Amino acid sequence: MLKKIELNKFLLLILLIGFTTILPICTQAQFPDFDLPDNQPIEKVSAEGYISLDKVQPGRDFKIAIVVKIAEGWHVNANPAGENLIPTEITPSDTPNLTFGEAIYPMGETLNLASIGEAPVYHDTITIGVPVTLLQNAPIEPITLDMQLRYQACNDEQCLFPETLSVSIPIDVVSVAETSQQTNEAIFANIAFDNTANDSSEDQGGIAGALSGGNLWLAFLLVFAGGIVTSLTPCVYPLIPITVSIFGANESTGILKSFLLSVVYVFGIVVTYSILGVAVASTGAVFGQIMANPWVIGFISVILVSLGLSMFGVFEIRLPSSMQNMLNTVGGAGFFGAFGMGTVAGVIAAPCTGPALAAVLAYIATTSSLVLGFWLMFTYALGMGLLFIGIGTFSGLLSALPRSGGWMYVLENIFGIAIITMALYFLKDVKLFAPLKSFLQNSLPFFGIAAGLILIGLLLGKLTQRFSGISAGMKVRKAFALLLVIVGAFMIVGGLQQPVAGPHLNWVYDEPAALQIAEQEDKLVMLDFYATWCGACNELDHKTFSNQDVIDKLEDYVTVKLDFSAKSDKVLSEKYQIRGLPVVIFMDSQRNILERIEKFVDAEEMLKIIENVETKAKSAKGSTL
Repeated sequence: MLKKIELNKFLLLILLIGFTTILPICTQAQFPDFDLPDNQPIEKVSAEGYISLDKVQPGRDFKIAIVVKIAEGWHVNANPAGENLIPTEITPSDTPNLTFGEAIYPMGETLNLASIGEAPVYHDTITIGVPVTLLQNAPIEPITLDMQLRYQACNDEQCLFPETLSVSIPIDVVSVAETSQQTNEAIFANIAFDNTANDSSEDQGGIAGALSGGNLWLAFLLVFAGGIVTSLTPCVYPLIPITVSIFGANESTGILKSFLLSVVYVFGIVVTYSILGVAVASTGAVFGQIMANPWVIGFISVILVSLGLSMFGVFEIRLPSSMQNMLNTVGGAGFFGAFGMGTVAGVIAAPCTGPALAAVLAYIATTSSLVLGFWLMFTYALGMGLLFIGIGTFSGLLSALPRSGGWMYVLENIFGIAIITMALYFLKDVKLFAPLKSFLQNSLPFFGIAAGLILIGLLLGKLTQRFSGISAGMKVRKAFALLLVIVGAFMIVGGLQQPVAGPHLNWVYDEPAALQIAEQEDKLVMLDFYATWCGACNELDHKTFSNQDVIDKLEDYVTVKLDFSAKSDKVLSEKYQIRGLPVVIFMDSQRNILERIEKFVDAEEMLKIIENVETKAKSAKGSTL
């Protein structure tokens, strides 16, 4: 009996297990229309981020691409979206040392929606681009950029609630000494970036990009072109009359010899520039500051005055006969003299810096490749010297003009005036000769007086004669007349370098105090690094910072002027990576660098740059809210 009861319990348990197992299967088979929801919902939208460079150096611009994949049968609203619709939008999170430009969205496809009519939408796969700048003072360490993608997914029957999707993008921050390569080019080809707005700094930094990317042939080509552009700047103007004076009064005949002398002259510039460039980059000094040394200026001025007096016939510059004979065996004293004057011209040209030179110097300073740096400087100076090869070659043809009537004496006197005027131009920035600069003015009455002095001097100067061979009384008259012409010419050349009377910026000359003011008052900052020997710096002062529209735009900025004329501040040089002048830096109140300028820009271009700076500042401030 007991065994029978236990058997019944066992059978009942088997039936219960079978019932509970079969019932769900039968239920699902009998009621398929219930369509019970899946615990794992289908992913409507997914996104992945990409970067345009494999590595990023501080101060570099790059791009971010967000590839958005939309499930089949679904769509999201475009940006801009239709009326009362929620647009698909990418928003960067607050990431230190990064500033963001305006996001670039693709065009939407128009879809006819039953409820609201036609509206632009995205489906399948789209790519959103964001231009990004890594600030100059960013630490060398990996960072992660988080982006938030907000969207609303819809199909033909319903719209889901808006959702936010997070996208993380790792960024490898490296020093400028390391190379970087373009990556994900096929992805970024689908984004219509505005090249003029967002790639300007990359274009300006093309040399640095070529160097860091390992494209040496492109770097050499860009450096050579940079030298040619530099030769057309006002900074080089003082060398033009000196070059004409050296070759125009040369007694050599024939265009070939003039060309060879010009090449040797330029070679002197090239060698000096190359040595100075490597030395300056190795020590971290500012290139061009050698012309701020009073001893250097004095030495050059003595050479120029001596050369000018020899042009007047006061005395003849002759080498010892033994050296003259030795030089004749290798081409004559003319080649030796041309090379010597070229080395002096190289020092005079030292302040002529620009973006190309700054990029090369930064590369030399941050790497141990001084040999490569030497040849890059060599190439830069060679490009700058092309102008002087042309001037020297055709100036030599002046010697072929008719000599009757003292025509050559007129040329020599004019060249002598030009050379001594340049000597005074350089001396004006030496403290000992400060009175030379104190009376200079940039005004029409002042230039009228200068023109009068030149006219009187030319009438009294007997330019058809030299000092040698005239009477003592005539020598005194000629000396006085030449002095009048030189003073008048110096008044015009020096006066043009002075600021025009009128509106001006309210400069602050103390960097720490200025930054403190900016932080307390939450203002943008403009730092202007300048020197009296920097031609482009003077142009910025006289043509750009004196413009009323620029002054009005910068009224709410803290404008700082830092003088590097005599001696650079090593701390500031390293802090702001100052390798040459001019340099103008825009920062926000938190000392993040928003824009860097290393060349002369006119008022119109400066206004565009200021607009861009303010856009970046608003974007950076908005990302921190």
